[in-house]
Amino acid sequence: MIGISSYAFHDLPLSAALENIESISKCAEIYSEGLHDIFRHTQTPLSYDLKYSVHAPTTDLNISSIREPIRQASLELVRQAVDMCTRIDAGMLVVHPGYFSYSYDLTAARAALNRSIREFADISGDTGVQICIENMPNWECFLFRQPDIDLDGTGLVLDTGHANTTGTLNEFVKHDIAHFHLHDNHGDKDEHMWIGGGNIDFSSLHELLKKSRGIKVLEHRNGEYIKKSMAALKKMGIK
Repeated sequence: MIGISSYAFHDLPLSAALENIESISKCAEIYSEGLHDIFRHTQTPLSYDLKYSVHAPTTDLNISSIREPIRQASLELVRQAVDMCTRIDAGMLVVHPGYFSYSYDLTAARAALNRSIREFADISGDTGVQICIENMPNWECFLFRQPDIDLDGTGLVLDTGHANTTGTLNEFVKHDIAHFHLHDNHGDKDEHMWIGGGNIDFSSLHELLKKSRGIKVLEHRNGEYIKKSMAALKKMGIK
């Protein structure tokens, strides 16, 4: 199934964003920031005939924090996001792996991330919500820029654009992928362009995308990019 991230309509209220998505697709991923903060608009998604996934907030959330009170607060936010997923019948919550400020904190940050991952099973419990971690672009402060973290049963969100900036797309596709964020770039910046707008060889992903049961979310910055990517996927026979 092809989904659309509300990020493409970030300048519109969530209701308007979901209206736009409903006219294009049967699936929406709510990017829970700004006007689309799921905690502020708890009832809005229920007004639309859409299958949902939720992208957890990135602001103020760092599950790799070396400050234990911050890590615990981040996990509490993840718990609350899981609760929101159950309210709108969203089966998946996408979470960023976190970041660190100084290179000498890398080891501690990785240890903190591993602790958080081990706690995800208790957080999701029997809710039916799958927590998945997304690979990150080539910014030195981010963890999980390459497949070097033991997800311990937590799902993997493959972000094609992010992997292109780190040159790790071929490595990530060797792993089980629960969910996709599809967008393109030229390898140096996280541009969130349409499929075919950059230099990613999406033809090499054709069989993977066609066989996968994971939702393929188009994560673009505007509606025009969505139209171009939908056309590209249709040409590839991806539904």
